[in-house]
Amino acid sequence: MNNPTTLARLGLEITKMKKSCTPVPDRTFVMGMIEMAEFASLIDSRTANRYRDALDAKFVERNQQIKRAAA
Repeated sequence: MNNPTTLARLGLEITKMKKSCTPVPDRTFVMGMIEMAEFASLIDSRTANRYRDALDAKFVERNQQIKRAAA
């Protein structure tokens, strides 16, 4: 049920988060990609949740890096 191209693209977008200059809008964009992929049945709910968790972890990590650099 999981489309390999979709999984690869979502993984790439989540990986790019660690270098994001604007993590909030980038997170919103990638979350939308995950939602759309799930809605279109390109990925199942369990996979979508794993990608959401990975995205949240990368977002928190990047946000902390930016805050440390600004301090």
